Amino acid sequence: MKKILYILLENQPGVLSRVIGLFSQRGYNIERLIAKPLKKNNKLSTVLIELSENINLNEQIKKQLYKLINVLNVKIIST
Repeated sequence: MKKILYILLENQPGVLSRVIGLFSQRGYNIERLIAKPLKKNNKLSTVLIELSENINLNEQIKKQLYKLINVLNVKIIST
């Protein structure tokens, strides 16, 4: 199963870099990344991050994402 993270964040300069840096520091290899602003509110953006299936995502990564100031919501989806 692929691991997909859905992240809702404020559309601010540098926020995507901080999110990606969090995964980079932990040695996670991102297979796919989709980032786009919301159509109804361009102050918010969504980021979908697909990780390989052998990565064990746990609640700790969600907690660390929430520590980033501009992150509003995080969902872990397994496909």
